[in-house]
Amino acid sequence: MSRRIGLIGRVDPERSLFDGQTVKTRMMYQLLCEMYGADCVVIVDTIDWRHRALKIAAELNNCLRECNDIVVLLSKNGRKVLYPVLARMARKHDKRIYQNLIGGSLGLEVKRYPQWVSYLNSFKVNWVESHALVNSLAASGVVNARYLPNFKYLNVPEIEKTRVYGDSWHFCIFSRVVKEKGVGDAMEAIESLNDESDHRSYQLDIYGPIDHAFNDEFEELLDKCPHSSYLGSVAPEESVSKVMCYDALLFPTRWQREGIPGTIIDALSAGTPIIGAKWPYYDEILEDDITGIGYEFNRNDMLSNAILKFVLLSDDDRNAMRHACLKRAKDYTPAMVAGEIRRVMGE
Repeated sequence: MSRRIGLIGRVDPERSLFDGQTVKTRMMYQLLCEMYGADCVVIVDTIDWRHRALKIAAELNNCLRECNDIVVLLSKNGRKVLYPVLARMARKHDKRIYQNLIGGSLGLEVKRYPQWVSYLNSFKVNWVESHALVNSLAASGVVNARYLPNFKYLNVPEIEKTRVYGDSWHFCIFSRVVKEKGVGDAMEAIESLNDESDHRSYQLDIYGPIDHAFNDEFEELLDKCPHSSYLGSVAPEESVSKVMCYDALLFPTRWQREGIPGTIIDALSAGTPIIGAKWPYYDEILEDDITGIGYEFNRNDMLSNAILKFVLLSDDDRNAMRHACLKRAKDYTPAMVAGEIRRVMGE
């Protein structure tokens, strides 16, 4: 019987979801299929787990029976439920568990749930998106955390390495449309810039799934922010062709547990500078004044000044940022990730 590799996570084969968790899981599924063959990958799809609990339990039982190598990508709720099960299978049944962590919150979570350390140490590896998170987990007693960059399969068109800018500025946001991503802060910053300028115009286009709890507030913001537009969601593979059309991507995140977001990889791959808050892992993927403009985390009142700083640069400086983005994007490709997976999982 050929080698069977399990994959536990929100795969969503119907491609109806575009959030970071689902996209990352789907990208890992595609990579495993390319490396080991689609027939060898056994999926446990955790999508809509509240309504599919029995089906997921059956898929999990089948996966644990058929597969000795199991890759897991779990949300915090999934970690709470499945860590004890996976750790027991690793210890008692010699299952090799490879966790590919989503986001950057695990360092905080192991402090809240210290029993998780023993679960994590029973796994073959805990792949995380940040070198700083590797060190944080090691300080908490996790002995097998390793760096594995986030990555995306992208359709990358020909990118203009030189661009001429004018007085009409067009920015975008690609993320979940939720308060914690600073979407409202960006909309209000764009309005204030338009109010204060007599010759420049500023426009913001927003892409991504709208969080249900934020929907009413977002509708109110759209009514009072006429220079912001919501344009729906874009398939992850096509994001670069959209982002490349903008002067810069705004990333005013308020979320403390941000990891290495896929939208930043989109922008780098598009040669589009990033203007955003310096979340805890900012320095691992971006460089202030090189790939864009950063400002202090939790200070979204500084966003409009950061945008203005970008606008007041010369075309040469902005085009240098474009070149730096394209260079940095090379570190977040499937090829970069495949080598580490092969070293740990083998052929």
